[in-house]
Amino acid sequence: MREVAIIGAYETVHGNHKDRTLRDLVTEAGNGAIKDSGIDRKEIQAVYVGNYAGNEFNAQNTMGSYAANLLGLGDKPAIRTEGACASGGIAMRQGVLAVASGLYDTVLVLGVEKMNGLDPETTMEIVARGQDQDVEGGYCISGPSGFALNAIRHMHEFGTTKEMLATVAEKNYFHGSLNPFAHKQKEISFNNIMRARMVTTPFGFHDVSLVTDASAAVVITTKEKAKSVRKDFVVVKGSGIGGDYFNVALKKDSVSFPASIQAATEAFKMAGVERKDIDVLECHDCFTITEIINIEDLGFVEKGKGGQFTKDGHTRLGGKLPVNTSGGLKAKGHPVGATGVGQVVEMTFQLRGQSEKRQVTNARTALTHVLGGPGAVSIVHILQRGE
Repeated sequence: MREVAIIGAYETVHGNHKDRTLRDLVTEAGNGAIKDSGIDRKEIQAVYVGNYAGNEFNAQNTMGSYAANLLGLGDKPAIRTEGACASGGIAMRQGVLAVASGLYDTVLVLGVEKMNGLDPETTMEIVARGQDQDVEGGYCISGPSGFALNAIRHMHEFGTTKEMLATVAEKNYFHGSLNPFAHKQKEISFNNIMRARMVTTPFGFHDVSLVTDASAAVVITTKEKAKSVRKDFVVVKGSGIGGDYFNVALKKDSVSFPASIQAATEAFKMAGVERKDIDVLECHDCFTITEIINIEDLGFVEKGKGGQFTKDGHTRLGGKLPVNTSGGLKAKGHPVGATGVGQVVEMTFQLRGQSEKRQVTNARTALTHVLGGPGAVSIVHILQRGE
């Protein structure tokens, strides 16, 4: 397997872009990443596109070819990947494997979702289709209600509190306030988060991720080629994927996501690094409890202690393990198909030292983690500053 590196990275500002089209988002991110890479687009041999529901949100199928065509790559192989919230992470993994295996030397990976534009009820119906509609999704098991079950059980078994959940939200809003690409660039006080209207027990309004429009893209190539292109390239040291039962009723427990454990195990083994080597990470905080469970499943905190670890300030900028410096899904936003690629862009900026007010000092090794559907698929990537 060849070593793989990131030479170009770009993302659009995240938000509710009623005045922007799907075409606008794809072209800005894709062209931005190509320009940032410093190579001619003719060198790109394939395109991988993460997208969850462009066919329903935007009446656009065949998203891989659609994006490639817009970027002047219409004669290149183009593949769309879909795995609910993990769609972009899957696209990234497929691109990495293609270069590592020698199938291609240089590829573009892009994630995109234009979610706003329909009425809110229809939008939420489309989002809920990331679960089994026959036996659960059609019977009130949605993202909020499903992950609320995880929260209630975690609280029951480990004493996790509403205050700990609120700390996740407050921290991520703070990080988002420092990020010019974030959907929500505003701090929200802990007290306001605690007093917010309820969505589904124990989640209030601020425990839930945003409905966001955005696109993100990276250009990846071999490490050898990267050395000749730029000095601040980023190496993809490890890539892992994990799976778990699609139905909530078939889960073995409610306080862990086995797919994340599998993905992390594979990625760390491939990377040859340890948890203590990770300086900063982006993990999937679709709900505040998810970030707490994820830092446990990824092996950074003992099971059941993620809430207290967060409350003690360790995941905040300046803490032991800064988590979601972008603001995460909570503040940067959750453009479903773009989220996994956007995480990679954020960590690339961190490793290049380009994160300005949210920069983690001397960041050398980073991790990204995304979780799709009801914990059914997870992708982990480990990145390291090139040498």
